[in-house]
Amino acid sequence: MSLTEQLTYPTADLDEIESSAIWIESHPITRVRIGSLVFEDSPRLDGEDQDHVRMLAEAGDALPPITVHRPTLRVIDGAHRVRAALLNGRGGIAARLLDCDEAAAFVLSVKANVTHGLPLSRADRAAAAARIILTHPRWSDRAVAAATGISDKTVSRIRSQSSAEQSGQSGTRLGRDGRMRPVDSGQGRRRAAAIFLDRPDAGLREVARATGLSPATVRDVRQRIDRGEDPVPGRYRSVRDTRPATNRPRPPAAPADREVAPVDRQKLLAKLSEDPSLRLNEAGRRALRWLHHYSVDGDSIETLEQGLPCHWAPEVADLARSCAAAWSELAAQLQQRAE
Repeated sequence: MSLTEQLTYPTADLDEIESSAIWIESHPITRVRIGSLVFEDSPRLDGEDQDHVRMLAEAGDALPPITVHRPTLRVIDGAHRVRAALLNGRGGIAARLLDCDEAAAFVLSVKANVTHGLPLSRADRAAAAARIILTHPRWSDRAVAAATGISDKTVSRIRSQSSAEQSGQSGTRLGRDGRMRPVDSGQGRRRAAAIFLDRPDAGLREVARATGLSPATVRDVRQRIDRGEDPVPGRYRSVRDTRPATNRPRPPAAPADREVAPVDRQKLLAKLSEDPSLRLNEAGRRALRWLHHYSVDGDSIETLEQGLPCHWAPEVADLARSCAAAWSELAAQLQQRAE
């Protein structure tokens, strides 16, 4: 199956996007009449740059062949070279002809103009990303980013603003490795975190296979655990993630007027770590790791608050409230045991 045929289907191996130039160069060079070429559907919103055309015209015939969509004769890559040839009074130009559908031709056009020649503007690339999201809705943000030369975070923002996202798409997306993965990775991240807390030496690929996440996402989960953070970023957490579990009896809440005794976090953790009843069994060691990762003090909170940009404040505030609710539940359970 050719690259352009693969680009037509959502099960495409997206690594092929990055080798599109090699695939295009495998096609023979032929000569086409310039008057038969079509210049519509370019990813350049403002058309060709005339200064660039004049610069290319000075090179004469020393320019590489253009790329053309055979069914429509639309120029996929090389519009500036065609204009330069016309400026030099030529009626024909060297070209490679590709057989593919128009959606694939547009992806190839964007990719070609990102990797060489006069670069597409940021607005051009953003508009191209929005179009590719519509024609290839199951492609992951990273796959669209690879084709358009913008970051996957920018693609995610464009996707969230697009009408395609609002109309409801599949719950899975196609990654750059050709595997389908869920859009909402929150539950998978929590499963991965549980595996790491139980087995800190677990391999990334092993956990990825067990949870359906990518190795990169699993690595992020492990790094978040090491930093004492929630394994699920605030923007990926659903309302369901922030609610306490309701499938078990809730312990009685602590009285609102109970006085909270000040605790020296470092001193307490040091004492706990020296207790053989915790150190000498796996369950105790898991509890120690959890407490080291997730307990915070006033200095840590102040540092965190100062380091967060304002645009993340609502999400992190939700995260803090969620963590506070979970800690309150733990406090009530432990108080009940103590009494």
